[in-house]
Parts: sequence; structure tokens; C-alpha cells
Amino acid sequence: MSMDTTEPKSDAANGEPVAPSIESLQDELARKHDAYLRALAESQNIQRRSIENEVRARHSGIVQVANSLVPVLENMDLALAQDLSTMEPAKLAAAVTMLRTELLKAIEKHGIVRIDPARGDAFDPHCHQAVMQQPADGVEPGCVVQCFQSGYRIGDNILRSAKVVVSPSE
Repeated sequence: MSMDTTEPKSDAANGEPVAPSIESLQDELARKHDAYLRALAESQNIQRRSIENEVRARHSGIVQVANSLVPVLENMDLALAQDLSTMEPAKLAAAVTMLRTELLKAIEKHGIVRIDPARGDAFDPHCHQAVMQQPADGVEPGCVVQCFQSGYRIGDNILRSAKVVVSPSE
């Protein structure tokens, strides 16, 4: 016969309620305590695994970026190993341009996009930084006149705003 610990039973002989036995209450308390300890341990394990997964994911991302950049660095080393004093300036410029293109491709592979506003583009304070204002023929007020320095973004996150000259608003 199982004993219900939520409501006292009545004794048929004298009609008085019978309290649950101390032993049954202690057993129930021990079961509840064990369940609590198991839940606490599981929660701690989930938290530990979550932190480990984050560390692994971060490391994996770094490895992917590094694997994309290492070939660019190796090509730079090859270029620097040449006798630059005998190299024609046009060939040197072509080599630097090639390395730049290779580097841009490597970072674009990881979602890094160049912000390079053109003359006449609307000024966007979220991704452009106005370093000065200058009127210019053929450029509407509040638009980019010139880009001093390109910016970069990853998704919606701006790594660096593009530094621009803006046509003053009238």
C-alpha cells in the first residue's frame, strides 16, 4: 500500500488523522535532493559544453581566416625575395596590385566587405565619416565628393567607416 504524503490519512479505529511517517518524508526529501543535484550537475555540464563549443568555434574561425591569409603572406615573401633594385617600377606596381587583389579576395571570403563610396553617392552616417565639407560642381548637397579612406564591414557591423568629403547641405 503506497502512502500519499500530501494529505494525512485518518485512522479508522479512532478517526484521528495519521501523519506521514518521518521515514517516508526523509525518503521523499532524499529523492528530491538527488533530483535537484542531478539537475544542477546537468545545468553545469550544459554551461561547460556551451563555453567549450564557443571556444572551438572561435578557434575554427581564426584558423579559416589564417588559412586564407597565409598564401597572401607567402606571395609577399616571394616578391620581397626578388632583387627589387633591378625590377622595373611597372612590374613592381603590378605585383603589389596582384597581392592587394589576392588579399581582398581572402577577406571577402570571410564576409569582410569594402566600403568605397563613389563621388555623388548619398552620405550615410552609419558607414561614412565626414572629415570635411567641400562644395563641388555636379554633386548634390549631402553627397560624397571624395573618399579619403575606404571602410570595411562584416554584415551590419562596421569595422571602420569610410572617411569622406561631403558636399555641404544648403
